[in-house]
Amino acid sequence: MSIFDQALALGKGIAGTSEYAEMQAAESAVKGNPGALQVVKDYQELQQSYYQMQMAGQELTEEHLKKLNEAEAAAMSNNVVKDYYDTRMKFHQVVEKVNAKIQEGITGVCSDNCSCGCGGGCG
Repeated sequence: MSIFDQALALGKGIAGTSEYAEMQAAESAVKGNPGALQVVKDYQELQQSYYQMQMAGQELTEEHLKKLNEAEAAAMSNNVVKDYYDTRMKFHQVVEKVNAKIQEGITGVCSDNCSCGCGGGCG
């Protein structure tokens, strides 16, 4: 099996996890809820405009940060959005663990910096 076939199999394996399925379901719930969709859109637009400001060399003020935090709080106060965020974080943890195992395979060093032959927490 080529490395690309293995990568494809890994992707399919990740797509088959419960964390991925839960994230997909939560994303669909956000898309199907106009209120949730709007608060996410508002937050993302504000975040994007502030990012563009920073890229143009402008510094964000306390007022900008306050506004961004308020938009995030508004989004997270929506239970549908909060569920999506939580499931997305769980899926992200799975991907991080997979990446750590790939790095371990490349370097021979576990994510906790032990040699994988040491018998300690490398599983």
